[in-house]
Amino acid sequence: MSCQRCNGCMIRDSFCDLRDDTGTVVFQGWRCVNCGEVVDAVVLAHRRNHPEGPYRGKTRDRRGWERLAVV
Repeated sequence: MSCQRCNGCMIRDSFCDLRDDTGTVVFQGWRCVNCGEVVDAVVLAHRRNHPEGPYRGKTRDRRGWERLAVV
């Protein structure tokens, strides 16, 4: 398996997530030996469900913040 980020070699690895609130502390995934990219089942699910194209939703108006920042 090759890394999507750098095309490097991916190896199977075990990871420990102490801040996980689902109760799963140890999980299996793939780690790139070149760049350190970590891919597991959750990452793959989010990448599959990610909509294509730029975000078209409602965003905050930043002009108000710029007025406050100018002194």
